[in-house]
Amino acid sequence: MMKSALAYCSYVAAVLLAASKNTAALSISNDRSINRRDALIGGAATILGAPLACGAASTPSKPVAVLGASGKTGALCVASLLRRGLPVVALTRSGEWPPKKIDLNAVGFDGDATSSNPLLTIQACDVKNAESLSTNLSGCRAVVYAASASKKGGNSKEVDGDGVIAAGNACLQQNVGRYVVISSGSTTRPNSLGFKFTEMAVAGIMTQKRRGEVGVRDAYSNQSGSSYTILRPGGLDEPKQNIIQGPSALEITQGDVLAGFVSRADVAEVAVELALSSAPNVKNTACELYYRNKVVPVDKGFKKYLQDGADLDRLYGKSYDELFQGIKPDYDYLVDA
Repeated sequence: MMKSALAYCSYVAAVLLAASKNTAALSISNDRSINRRDALIGGAATILGAPLACGAASTPSKPVAVLGASGKTGALCVASLLRRGLPVVALTRSGEWPPKKIDLNAVGFDGDATSSNPLLTIQACDVKNAESLSTNLSGCRAVVYAASASKKGGNSKEVDGDGVIAAGNACLQQNVGRYVVISSGSTTRPNSLGFKFTEMAVAGIMTQKRRGEVGVRDAYSNQSGSSYTILRPGGLDEPKQNIIQGPSALEITQGDVLAGFVSRADVAEVAVELALSSAPNVKNTACELYYRNKVVPVDKGFKKYLQDGADLDRLYGKSYDELFQGIKPDYDYLVDA
């Protein structure tokens, strides 16, 4: 019994350590079925001109901005958009991109990743600076927030809490249609081992991620023209499995009661698909994402949700549209779990 308990704790701990790094390090920072590790168990168009603004009047398509574009997940979001032939603004603390040690081929992109690519605009942006956010998000169709606390970029309060909220406010100010926040599983479960372990690993990060989620939810509560989605990935599976397994390998739930591993590549793909989606059911809501082949409860008390007939929708699909179609709008987590 003791060995079994210790093994479970070790597994959850490993899952959550990996999960704490689910988003990019930013100091300021249709068949689409093209692997954060088992970690969080506890818890087109071309862009011309306008160097600072996200969109230029001459652009046939408004770009998508990625905050935290120099991080492991954010860089893949940028590459995923470029692979689709869509204009993108890569926003990093330094104003430099691409990051040297990240393989953009993980999401199938092997094209021009420099500023000479007419689809790509690279800008410096500080998520701790409201003016910088407002300027850089102006004219964008959607924003993906993939930034997280780092030694150079800022602590968890500044980036995972304040930054998430400030970017959401900037999106509303600039009439950005979609705002997708890459958060983390277990943010609503402070008593879970996953939450506690990650909270210790990166001081206060889970508390701040949750504060950021709530701040965005509140800011968008009376808005009709813009919407948000909180994406809570499980543990990040890397680097061996950092590939796109696609929608058929994924499971989505809403409740923050189940988790599993998922690659940054698949997290990036789903974040981009959510940012581009106009489906009404993905608006102003939160959902968890992980691979369906090894699902675990966020806490031992949630084992019942693994059983057939449990009061929890477990969503699957061969395409992203099919995977997303059962998502409920205006949802946070399973309060009565």
